[in-house]
Amino acid sequence: MQSNIATNLSPITSENKKVEVSLENDQAFIKLSSWFEGLGWCGQKTLQIDAEMLDDLHRAITSARYKINKQKSTATQENTPSKIIDFPIFS
Repeated sequence: MQSNIATNLSPITSENKKVEVSLENDQAFIKLSSWFEGLGWCGQKTLQIDAEMLDDLHRAITSARYKINKQKSTATQENTPSKIIDFPIFS
């Protein structure tokens, strides 16, 4: 039996952006909103994702997160000066 009840998940909020995910029937809705002083939260874009595409979307987001974290890690390692250890000289 299919349920027509919409389910809203907890929003993801930063200082001036908000992503809301809701489920209705066999679809997920992803809504991006921006905060504007004097106006409040204004919807920018809404994506409607079929259930069959959710796994693919999850893989794409996970891959993007992995690559960004790897780039950050590489940049941090490149900016960290190497420590030179003097070895004792035996004669």
